[in-house]
Amino acid sequence: MRSLSIRNFRGIRECDWHTSADLVALVGPGDSTKTTLIDALGAVLSPTYTLRFTDADFFGGNTDEPILITAVITALPDSLIQENQFGKDQSGICPDGSLLHDPVAGTDPCLVVRLTVEKDLEPVWEVIRPGVEETRTISGNQRQRLGFFRIDDQADNHLRWTRTSALSGLTEQRQGAAVILDAHRQARDAVFDAQPEALTVAASLAQTNAREVGSAPFTKLQPGLEPSSASSTHALMLHDGQIPLTQFGLGTRRLTSFGIQSAAAIGGSIIAIDEVEHGLEPHRLSHLLNTLRLKAEATSVQVIITTHSPMAVESLGVKDLAVVRSVEGITTVLPVPFKLENAQGVFRSAPSALLARKIVVGEGATEVGLLRGLFRAWDAARLNQGQASSVSLGVAVVDGKGGTSAPDRAHLFKSLGYPSMVLMDGDDPQAEPNVATAEASGVCFARWQEGRALEDELAYGLDADGLRELVAQAATHMSEEAVRSAVAAKLSVNKLEGIDPDLWTEACGKTPDEVRNAVGLAAKGKSSWFKTVDGGEALAAILITHWESIKAKTLGTTLERVSRFVYGDTLND
Repeated sequence: MRSLSIRNFRGIRECDWHTSADLVALVGPGDSTKTTLIDALGAVLSPTYTLRFTDADFFGGNTDEPILITAVITALPDSLIQENQFGKDQSGICPDGSLLHDPVAGTDPCLVVRLTVEKDLEPVWEVIRPGVEETRTISGNQRQRLGFFRIDDQADNHLRWTRTSALSGLTEQRQGAAVILDAHRQARDAVFDAQPEALTVAASLAQTNAREVGSAPFTKLQPGLEPSSASSTHALMLHDGQIPLTQFGLGTRRLTSFGIQSAAAIGGSIIAIDEVEHGLEPHRLSHLLNTLRLKAEATSVQVIITTHSPMAVESLGVKDLAVVRSVEGITTVLPVPFKLENAQGVFRSAPSALLARKIVVGEGATEVGLLRGLFRAWDAARLNQGQASSVSLGVAVVDGKGGTSAPDRAHLFKSLGYPSMVLMDGDDPQAEPNVATAEASGVCFARWQEGRALEDELAYGLDADGLRELVAQAATHMSEEAVRSAVAAKLSVNKLEGIDPDLWTEACGKTPDEVRNAVGLAAKGKSSWFKTVDGGEALAAILITHWESIKAKTLGTTLERVSRFVYGDTLND
């Protein structure tokens, strides 16, 4: 598959997806229509005419606009491009994805297959060519040769020799049925020969009473097996020794099913797997993804998967990822550009961000903890008011790994379509060029006053009680002596008593602002009072407790900006 165009199908009003990758992992937030993309591809390449549609399959339930799904397929099988098949109906696809009505030099020969469903709900499959009005019907058998193969989640079905299972596809016709028929005959004779007394008495009683009510004059009623079961292979399933595979865990059953279905996908194929991680432990998932990658690289097989697993994102390469987003029915599928520097490291350090709808980048571990603590508190308050939480809105918090790299990380996510914000200090001049670049791309920023870090803003923004609690919290992280020594050094005094800033002001003859400045400097100095995620969460608890005293100051208004980005409204609504 080189491109897939969708109009008015389920949650997709419009989508144009182009790819040339052998392995594509569709990632993105929930409800971004990733599964619908695979469903659409399966529909346009379906080998059956019995595909059923309902009004619910139309975007918004509007049947006045037809469903149109168009797939461009290359690497066509010889049997399909013979002159008496579709040899004269091929088009050419250019490297940029545009189509020409003939496969001229510099293009790849392809078939353009279109599925149309009008309000009568009857699907019509055709081969079309750009610039040519005439179309040709393509049969189910011909579509089957295009090689779409969906590895579905019905793992147990493919561990049996049912009519539709992959095992039956690996078996010569009627072999499974012959085994069942022979076993049924032997079992039937065994039941007749056994004649267990309780069953025989019941059969005899049934015959006597049937005669009394005028039924047929049976020769002899006796227990036996249901004849129709002799023609069903449903009871024939894989065993490990004497143990049926259906008694194994979901992961083992699903991987075994993957293996069987992959074996049935012979020749050039397009293999699609929805939620590849389902039922698999991390080590099994990583191994499966590596196996699929090698299969795609070494054979004429294209693999398309969807995933909600951070582990899957970590296991795959940047070139394998495509971000799916849906806004008001417009679905976009954006592969991660190779030119994005450090993308691999960012994704592997924050894989869950690719599965979010919005991203807030905290400058470092302190900001990450602060954001997490604030979101939990804000979410609890909002849920009590019947409002959406940050979780339901799909917001992820990402560690920016420092003042210069945080804007770059946000810029990376923004370039892939994720609304992004950075919470960071205002005291690092070296970060300003990175900030400017990120802002130009549309990244939002919540920053403390120029020249101030978070610790400075806390020291100046909290009221007396809040400042006292801040210092006490630092003492629990370190020790009272370490806190006193750090502040004393910034005040240029030999010694301080206790851990109450008001007492320090009186004892040292310093102004309140001088003490607050010293606390801020000590907190962000070498001792780094809160430079951990836990430390940031502790700060969040202090801010929530003293919110009324800070909400009109820079400390509060900056965090209010974060809230508006996350929730789309204000904390006071």
